Amino acid sequence: MIDIVALRALVAVRDHGSIVAAATALDLTPSAVSQQVKKLERQSRTPMLERVGRSVVLTERGRLLAERGTTLLADLEQVEHIAVGGAATSPRGTFRIAAFSTASRGVVAPLLARLRSTAPELDVTVVESDPRETVTLVERGGADLAIVHDWNTLPLDVPPTLDRHQLLVDVADVLVPWDHRLALEESVTPLDLLADRWITTPAGTICHEWLVQMFAMHGERPDIRFFDGSYATHISMVEHGVAVALVPRLGREPLPSRVRVVEVVDPTPQRRVSSLWRTASRDNPARQHVQRELESLHPS
Repeated sequence: MIDIVALRALVAVRDHGSIVAAATALDLTPSAVSQQVKKLERQSRTPMLERVGRSVVLTERGRLLAERGTTLLADLEQVEHIAVGGAATSPRGTFRIAAFSTASRGVVAPLLARLRSTAPELDVTVVESDPRETVTLVERGGADLAIVHDWNTLPLDVPPTLDRHQLLVDVADVLVPWDHRLALEESVTPLDLLADRWITTPAGTICHEWLVQMFAMHGERPDIRFFDGSYATHISMVEHGVAVALVPRLGREPLPSRVRVVEVVDPTPQRRVSSLWRTASRDNPARQHVQRELESLHPS
């Protein structure tokens, strides 16, 4: 019979790209992860990993085993949840949440404060992750629940193995310096901002793509000069008159006096903020409890 611990180790190597990263995710030593993978290799008499430069990748047999193993582990998780579902009086154990940065401030921080009183035995960990990466992380078992977002015209691709619940709708505004020509306007369109230099999140992130698409709807491109993953940096750039920025309201830090907020129309940038979890964990008492607390904080 296949060793479940060894199978988890192989899947972790696939998901995290190296033995060291897999060990960190599993809270094991790299040596322990290597031993678990070797256990599978002895059992199957086939190599599971091959070295490519300084990294390792799964062999074809290893890839197939990890792929089937992901489904097996998900089914096993559901069986375990059913088996212990009525035994615990309150959620306990480790619970992993993945969230984008502004959700960590605006959604997860209040949630953690609530869980300290409603589920004191639940050991919650949080990791920051871009929504697209988060989908993969949850799907492969690297997180128990995620907070993701997608823009009104840029939907997030969510596989059928995951369940989703919309928590809220967040709006983004353009931030401009206090002496900007549009600082006193109630609203602006992308065409009003063609002459401005922008700071945005790195290329490939959803927020960056939305900014580009917002202008593309008018057949134009924004003049993006600066890239940074922190909205605090965006605000600082605006404060110093270097750039303008599109910053969501959720988790927005207090703004300096030299920064003005102007609403954007045609289109109005809105993003759906949702929770996401594996369908196989639907009956997980801890997951159910965390979801209920989320919905109580953000009623539909």
